[in-house]
Amino acid sequence: MTPAPRTLLPLAVLTAILLSAVAALVQAPYVTGDEAPHIDYAYQVWQGELPVFEDGLEHRPAGAWLAPVQWTAQHPPLYYLLVASIVGPLAEAGDPVAAVYAARGVNVLLSGVLVLVAHASARRICSPGSAVPAVAAFVVATMAAKSHTGGSGYNDLLAAVFVTATFGVAAAAIRRGLDARLVLALSLLASGAALTRLSAGVVAVVVAGVAGLAGLVRAEQGRGRWPPVVGLALGGPVLVLATAGWFYVRNVELTGTVTGSHFDWSYEHQGRSSKPLWLVLVEYVTWLRLPNLFWWAGQEPPRTAYVTDTMIVTGIVLVWIPIAIALVRAVRHRRDSSDVPATDRLALRLLLALPVVVLVTMQVVFASNGGGVYPRYLLPVSLPVCLAIAAGFTARPRLLVSVWTAITLADLAGWVVVELTTPPDEFWYYTEPLAPSVAVAVLAAVAAVGTARLVLSTTANRTQATTATAATTSVSAPTATS
Repeated sequence: MTPAPRTLLPLAVLTAILLSAVAALVQAPYVTGDEAPHIDYAYQVWQGELPVFEDGLEHRPAGAWLAPVQWTAQHPPLYYLLVASIVGPLAEAGDPVAAVYAARGVNVLLSGVLVLVAHASARRICSPGSAVPAVAAFVVATMAAKSHTGGSGYNDLLAAVFVTATFGVAAAAIRRGLDARLVLALSLLASGAALTRLSAGVVAVVVAGVAGLAGLVRAEQGRGRWPPVVGLALGGPVLVLATAGWFYVRNVELTGTVTGSHFDWSYEHQGRSSKPLWLVLVEYVTWLRLPNLFWWAGQEPPRTAYVTDTMIVTGIVLVWIPIAIALVRAVRHRRDSSDVPATDRLALRLLLALPVVVLVTMQVVFASNGGGVYPRYLLPVSLPVCLAIAAGFTARPRLLVSVWTAITLADLAGWVVVELTTPPDEFWYYTEPLAPSVAVAVLAAVAAVGTARLVLSTTANRTQATTATAATTSVSAPTATS
């Protein structure tokens, strides 16, 4: 197969950075109820403290809605350590707008890192020569949930980077067997995820567990060695607990639970309530909104009717149709590589499916307890979702990639227009920089179209290479038998 153009991955990274910059500029500072507590967390870390739910916010920017409690205090501190050195001095100097843009700037860069890590991990998961990793890089780059989080002062993106890297290391372990370096990498990545978000830590541990299970099978079959398997089974949890366990012990001491959640407060003060688990499972909005990582208008609480108008289109067209095509192709064209043992193929499938099931289950339970249903909560498993969508594109790339890109950019344009023309709900909202927002949005759209064209070139090269290989085989076969 002809390799992907060398410019595809850099352009995909640029697209990701520009789209996150669009979100950073179009969203007014502190426009959501969550951003002020996240910035306050970084400020408190800069002060040498960790926040406590009941103590509220210490950094209280004028002109922003401020919660009476510190409702991000249950999160581990790694992300806030990362941004504290730039957020803290700005907040301390009395410049809250610069502080929030500083945190957003770090996440804008992290969005580009996520594309690089996703592409590298996809290459280890997919068969050699597959076009899917290049297509997946484009899908990750244009992801709305990644862009919104990349343009906000949240900790989700760093967690997604850790878990996405864990997928790649686990796939390498499945394909070639565990060794000491892979065991250490899996343990460190799981520790980083657990120090960023609890849900990400759980998913990373599940991913590492699949790698360990595959290593166990290889050792039983005589294709692997026992020491790395034992090392991951014993040393991995010890390292995760040693690095992140202290924080969750603190959560238990302060709140009585490992998660540190305060659902009782949200029931009393936010009008939220629990609902039966079965009801969350049967509500169509759960399956249209939660996995809709590509829906620009619906990443945050609805502010306009435009959100309702676009949810069904983006959910079905941008997520479920490509995934359905990929599943149909997987069933109709089951071609297993002879050089990949059946147990390894099964482990790779389990690697992609089990973490998604685990995280979706966690979020459904969270929603049943009164939590929100936001696509960014699925960012830790965005790689399997994007791989499925990319695999679906390879069925009819020219049609599917073109339509998907057009709808994505139309959704982006609609969101930008609505956000920039809708008057603030409250008088205290900060304003968005209009001209830079439009200029960066145009640049992002151009970069996305350019990346899509390179994706089409890549998939076309793959089709031509496959056809040429088939023709060569059919011509040479009679000669071999004559």
